Amino acid sequence: MKAIILLMISVFITPVWANSLVVGDSLAVLTLQDQFGADYVVDGNIKRILFSRSMDGGTIIQTVLKADPQLPKDSSLIYVADISAMPPLVGRYIAIPQFKKFTFRMALDSGGDITKMLPEQADQATLIDMKANKVINIRFFDATEPLLAALNE
Repeated sequence: MKAIILLMISVFITPVWANSLVVGDSLAVLTLQDQFGADYVVDGNIKRILFSRSMDGGTIIQTVLKADPQLPKDSSLIYVADISAMPPLVGRYIAIPQFKKFTFRMALDSGGDITKMLPEQADQATLIDMKANKVINIRFFDATEPLLAALNE
């Protein structure tokens, strides 16, 4: 009986693990839209991905990008936000108009499907280092200072 329960648990949990990128994985080209509705592509030219799935993680990233105005000018760095947990009306009428005030672009995933494989830790910012579309490092940050230091390495 224990073996059957263990087998059933592993069947339901394994797909969750299999969906998250890990070091060594290749990332397919992603096409999202920015806060202005223009296409924003994550491809082989991208060396670093800043990713947030939560408001707290997003706030950390936004604070860092505002603190160092040179970072958003780096074409090999992209900020991707999964905003699928946000109610659609809040996103459309409150959040996206706020995002349009930023001096940097954000790639937005309003459905959550495109970014579902990107790794996360609750309420943290994710920094994914890439080389030729391969993940070479994944780090999580719960504060702005360590993330800013990592981006300036």
